Amino acid sequence: MFFASHATFKLMYIIASTALMYMNVVRYTSAMTAPKKEHQEKIADFRNSMADSIERARYFDETTVLTSRGKRVAVLVGMDFYERALTALGEQRELVTPES
Repeated sequence: MFFASHATFKLMYIIASTALMYMNVVRYTSAMTAPKKEHQEKIADFRNSMADSIERARYFDETTVLTSRGKRVAVLVGMDFYERALTALGEQRELVTPES
């Protein structure tokens, strides 16, 4: 019985050591993530389904590309993505308040 448990321990040690070596060699990269979903809608259709598009951007990190006459003219993205894009581009935005 000691021999079997010693062999089992040795096998577990080899598996754990191999896993640790693999973790040290293979680093996580953004290329390992699945592609994000992108929806495309005509502006006229977007007006009727705006709440759905906002929900997809807000909760599921999915973009909606708006088209006009077949041309891609704008995109709706989640706030987290927008803020990361501004940071990556080194841009700042100033909030414009509507005049009364």
